[in-house]
Amino acid sequence: MAIGEFSVRSGLSAKRLRTYATEGLLAPAAVDPGSGYRYYSPDQLAEALVIDALRHASVPLADIRAFLRQPSREQISIWARQLATDANHRQQALVLAGQLLAAEEDRSFPMAHPRSEEGLMTRLRTAGRSDTGPLRENNEDVVVSSDRLALVADGMGGHPGGEIAANVAAGLVPASFTGQSVDELCAVGLLTNGQLALVNVGDSRAYLWRGGALNQLTQDHSVTAELIERGELREEEAGKHPYYGVLTRALGVGPDVEIDHSTLAVGPEDRIIVCSDGLFNELSSVEIASALAEGRDLASVVDKLIDGAIAHGGRDNVSVVVAEVAA
Repeated sequence: MAIGEFSVRSGLSAKRLRTYATEGLLAPAAVDPGSGYRYYSPDQLAEALVIDALRHASVPLADIRAFLRQPSREQISIWARQLATDANHRQQALVLAGQLLAAEEDRSFPMAHPRSEEGLMTRLRTAGRSDTGPLRENNEDVVVSSDRLALVADGMGGHPGGEIAANVAAGLVPASFTGQSVDELCAVGLLTNGQLALVNVGDSRAYLWRGGALNQLTQDHSVTAELIERGELREEEAGKHPYYGVLTRALGVGPDVEIDHSTLAVGPEDRIIVCSDGLFNELSSVEIASALAEGRDLASVVDKLIDGAIAHGGRDNVSVVVAEVAA
């Protein structure tokens, strides 16, 4: 059948059929070498409908390609359970959003307002951005940049509800952080005493840029980071290690997690960079420091960092928040 007839019989547009062919999902049975016309076999109708159904279920293209090599009803049942779990997580997130909104509207809620007499005497200048990158289908990172918080939540890619978990974390932190204690957040936050509180778990990082030098403030919670710390692996070899990217600590994996925390005194010329691994896996410390040194506008610095990571390959979502203390 010519593509027009196959389109009518399958109910799929010719444009969609060409897209599926380009993605390696449904190649035509034959292509006329002279005219380039595409021809399909009647046997391909069922496969075309299966592919289209899976795409409507938001199954990633790579997963569909793997499924077509070894189709099974069990895999469809697994995806169905994942969708049900995701829908449940989304419903819980909406309920949480309603609760957070109600708490924010309640004047008795213990959130220090920056303009109130009990608010902060100083504030943060921040700029943040998160980019999906050219190779990922979804962005599971979330950033928060405000006058007292700089946060990056890196959702675990490939896991059901990764982006939902990141959004929940990013919603809870601003709602619960009062600026009184280091234990109230999972990010960099400005305390009422003018110091910065730093809390981290996982492999997102915070850096301090001071006097033209860049220093890493956080320790990665990953298998390769621990091997490097013990002297069993060199840093330049980490990217090729079979357990590269495997975390030893992360929010949500178990009921409790050990979280690193500290406080930091900063001055008006200092900058704090909070970022996901999508940045430092593509840019070296020298390149990150160079971007910070070239501009005073924070938003421009963030754009330069993210655009640089994408230009170097952009293999992951890239998220960056840059903050500095403003009196």
